[in-house]
Amino acid sequence: MLPAVEMNSLSLFYRDVRRSPRLEREQEADLARRWREQHDVEAARELVCANLYAVAAIAREYRHFGLPEMDLIQEGTIGLMQAVKRFDPERGFRLMTYASWWIRAAIHDFILSSWSIVKLGTNKLQRKIFAGLQKAKNAIAALEGDRNGEVGAEFGLSGSEYQEAAAAFIQRDMSLDADVEGQAMVAALPANEATPEEEVVEKNWQAHRQDVLQSAMNRLPERDRMIVQRRHLSDNPATLKDLSTELDISIERVRQLEARALKRLKEFAS
Repeated sequence: MLPAVEMNSLSLFYRDVRRSPRLEREQEADLARRWREQHDVEAARELVCANLYAVAAIAREYRHFGLPEMDLIQEGTIGLMQAVKRFDPERGFRLMTYASWWIRAAIHDFILSSWSIVKLGTNKLQRKIFAGLQKAKNAIAALEGDRNGEVGAEFGLSGSEYQEAAAAFIQRDMSLDADVEGQAMVAALPANEATPEEEVVEKNWQAHRQDVLQSAMNRLPERDRMIVQRRHLSDNPATLKDLSTELDISIERVRQLEARALKRLKEFAS
């Protein structure tokens, strides 16, 4: 049961969210240019207000950590504000494709800083939050362009190689306000199930990860790549014995090569 004060705050917040108009792509791009070129504070405010519904949708995913939902929304809003400050409409994707990762990073960071208050009593969820924070940072770097190659190095790739892999993630952007059967893709208020915005971002992230995996696979020696492909990426996985016979080496040697290849893949694309 939510405390009365928080319930009132949430009610007021959702009331204001309902009143905030959604932005078309052209309106959003115009406001973003006004902020970048003229530091128009009112334009930045409009961008933030128009996307608060997405902050609420993302914040709701983290309610099980035991922190007040309004606190999660506030932290997510800070992430949204950071995204608005850095958003470049000329890259061709919508604000929320970019901002969702800033929102998640802010919420993850807030949960980690509140760990002693949450008292979950397990490191498993903490590791999950750390992984989520790193995932958000990687996505931000991909969308901004990993100019210094720092994030690319974590995948065993140069900055240009990493950006090439990330291109598919960026280019698959779609409008969250697109008309679908007579209504906007994203509902005005968040629901318990995954929102269309969350599904789009997740699909884009999966496509990005597949591209990174393919780039990492290409860096493996031919034999190692074949072993991984046949053992883990085939509809009918080969056994160690099958590969031992095919490659004319011992089963133990196949196992060693597989372990080495998987370790390298983890280093390249973790």
